This record gives sequence, C-alpha cells and structure tokens, in this order.
Amino acid sequence: MSSFGKKVAAAASRRSAVRRKVGLVGSVVTLDGAKSVFVEDLCPDGARLLGRHLPGPGEEILLRTSDLALLGRISWARRDVRGVAFEEGERPSAGECLALQLRAAA
Repeated sequence: MSSFGKKVAAAASRRSAVRRKVGLVGSVVTLDGAKSVFVEDLCPDGARLLGRHLPGPGEEILLRTSDLALLGRISWARRDVRGVAFEEGERPSAGECLALQLRAAA
C-alpha cells in the first residue's frame, strides 16, 4: 500500500529533556586554557553557555561550576552563545538540574 498522500508523523525533537534556567557562573576549560562563562540553562543532555571567545563546534570541554564538573562537546555556536552536549557517563541527573535551578532562584 502506498503512503502517498497520507500524513506522516513528525520527527521527534532533538532535545529529549527540558532545559532549566539556572544562571550559574562557571568556566569552560580546554587544552588552550579556561574562559569564564554564564550557564543560562541546563538539562541532563546539555547546557547553553554565554561567554566571549569560547571554543567552536566540535571542541571538547570541561564545564566547571561551584557544583558541577562535566565533560562535553560544543555542539553549536551563535555569536557569544554555545550549546554543549554532555558525554554519556558525565551527565547530571534531572534532580541535580532542578536543585541548581531552585538554588539559583533563591
């Protein structure tokens, strides 16, 4: 039977977890040195960072805050904003992300 003219289900969203706004100060560490960043949001799969002169897509990083130290890779870049995808074994739990969001809101 042909599928022509039939509605096809849309592809699932690339992001499976909801990112939580956390507003943390941290740093991105690479082999070239460390840069200060502002962690805008966070989820178990990744984070959104704001900072100047940050690494480009594909580069491996260590994201450090007062509460976290996570390995990841820059997945996208737009001006001074970067998206980070965390390594499989290094991901924070959803509970950790929520706790950081609540702490930042207090």
